[in-house]
Amino acid sequence: MTDTSDQPLDAQQLLQLLCTAASLPEEDLHAGVVRALGTLHGVLEARFTAGLPGGEDMQDARWLCLPLGSGSADGALCLRAQSAALWETHGTALRHFATALAHLLDARRLRTCAQQAQAQAQALQRSEKRFRDLFDNSPDPCWLIENGVFIDCNRAAIHMLGYTRREDILQHPSRLSPEKQPDGRLSFEKAEELMQRALQEGMVRFEWEHCRADGTFLSVEVTLARLELQGHAVLYCVWRDVTDRKRAQEEAYHLAFFDPLTGLPNRRLLLDRLQQGMAASSRSGKHRAVLYLDLDHFKNLNDTRGHAMGDRLLVEVAARLRACVREGDTVARQGGDEFVLLIQQLGEDLETAVSQAGGVAEKIVTRLSEPCNLGGAVYQGTTSVGIALFVGQAVPADELLQRADQAMYQAKAAGRNAVRFFEHALQEQINARAAMESDLRHAVERNELVLHYQPQVDPQGRCTGVEALVRWNSPLRGLVSPLDFIGLAEETGLILPIGHWVLAEACRTLKAWRFDPLTAHLGIAVNVSARQLREGDFVQQVRALLYGHGIRPGQLKLEITESMLVDDIEQTIATMRALKDLGVRFALDDFGTGYSSLYYVKRLPLDQIKIDQSFVRDILVDPNDAAICRAVVALGHSLGLVTMAEGVETPAQWAFLANERCDGAQGYLYARPMPVAELLVWLRQRSAAVS
Repeated sequence: MTDTSDQPLDAQQLLQLLCTAASLPEEDLHAGVVRALGTLHGVLEARFTAGLPGGEDMQDARWLCLPLGSGSADGALCLRAQSAALWETHGTALRHFATALAHLLDARRLRTCAQQAQAQAQALQRSEKRFRDLFDNSPDPCWLIENGVFIDCNRAAIHMLGYTRREDILQHPSRLSPEKQPDGRLSFEKAEELMQRALQEGMVRFEWEHCRADGTFLSVEVTLARLELQGHAVLYCVWRDVTDRKRAQEEAYHLAFFDPLTGLPNRRLLLDRLQQGMAASSRSGKHRAVLYLDLDHFKNLNDTRGHAMGDRLLVEVAARLRACVREGDTVARQGGDEFVLLIQQLGEDLETAVSQAGGVAEKIVTRLSEPCNLGGAVYQGTTSVGIALFVGQAVPADELLQRADQAMYQAKAAGRNAVRFFEHALQEQINARAAMESDLRHAVERNELVLHYQPQVDPQGRCTGVEALVRWNSPLRGLVSPLDFIGLAEETGLILPIGHWVLAEACRTLKAWRFDPLTAHLGIAVNVSARQLREGDFVQQVRALLYGHGIRPGQLKLEITESMLVDDIEQTIATMRALKDLGVRFALDDFGTGYSSLYYVKRLPLDQIKIDQSFVRDILVDPNDAAICRAVVALGHSLGLVTMAEGVETPAQWAFLANERCDGAQGYLYARPMPVAELLVWLRQRSAAVS
């Protein structure tokens, strides 16, 4: 800038200063003007003020304040001269300069605003382009919604819905959703509510069911966010396909709560519905019923025709059961061939409820007894049904199922293909059975079991051995017969520890007898159960007992029954042969009462056949029993087996058997089962009498 400090102030200087100011950058404008004005002849100080000046200094006549606009907001240019006289000569020129400077500042301001506006417009254009690029190219389906109307969608949305053109979607938005959502609400009502929430809260996320162009449905997770676009509030909508996730969730739910074979509810879901039914029954006062079904002889079908055929039958049974009940009832598969039905809304009075539940059960029995085509093979079976009625929640769900199950077993005991209701008398029997089972579990460890021995004699009346018969000397029940607890032991698996104890005790007795001339020659027969014989280490158990007690293996005779031969005959034979190799003898007990074939009997490594007492009892009055006994004795001799008759009670019975050349007898004619001490007394007396 030209130095003008020694030059008189004139219009040319001010014009030059104004031109110079116009060329200054924005950030240097104020400082440059102040600096230039400060060099003018007669001007001592120059400054810009943000508003109109005030204060005592400005009252000095040497100050000249020149507003730069129409208001105080535009500020002022303030000059201080050596003398107020300067303003008299040059005030007008300075005021014109201030006006021109104000115009210059306004122009600068307008230009800056224009530049900013242009920059903003360009930035907005770039931002909208980026948004559009992101919107169009997003892999997720995206939508723009304004005033509740779809105004745009991207390519991913078009593809997901199976359309080819954007217009096909935007022109018919009602086709995008079914009339109702899975929760039962109308789609348009729920959509309005969610869009309003998004506008108010800024964002909402929810699941929605949509319709594809081909009419199929898909589930999406929707994120609905509020944003400003070109000065308008719009909703930015993003979909994420969750069809596979929901399908996986549904599959997991189905696996958790439904039977994979029949598609019926499983026990878990049944219990849940049963508890709901109990709660509903409490409110309504109406009876409901639990029906427990078991297919009769289903195992035979699996064993003879294979599990695939059995599965076909179960699927057919499930379909028939569904057809026998109402929509609100539940048909569930408990497992195996057991099904449970929950019958809702029976009568309030007991008589009506019994009639209604019984009617459903009889309908089921009839329907399931009809022939069933199983892939070319026709099967006709029966079922047994137990019913437990209930009102309210007085009885736990598990106990209700147990009651119905117990009633079902009563139906089976009545001959199968029957219906039975749960009765409290039955419960008392079950409770007594449970108490006996509990006590029996501790019988071995409490030394409550004892062995009684019944002698076996030859045709000359000499004792050749004894049969060991277990007794339970219960502190509460007294001496319990095996007829009262062996069956329970078989059902519960307690026969295994009891059987182990009996074998061990018999071996201890043989060990004690081996040095007594009275008993050294005697053998002991021990009944073994099917469970024992099928134990994987049974042979090792017997070997350890024989060797551990120093017993001749031939002194131990194991008695098996015909019923044991029904299941897994080959394993039974293999186990028997392994024991036979040790020297152990075998007797077939209760011969003629079971189901074994003579072919299997021929293959068994037997030493003895025992004629069941049911044939001996009426041998003198029933020709059939007499014929059977003759046949068994003859069969035994032809196979090289010793025959032993059980239940011989009279001399006449034995005379008949001896005449048929029966090899020995056992029964009350000679002795009842007795403790070992009494047996020793009997042996001494018998030995003296025979000799």
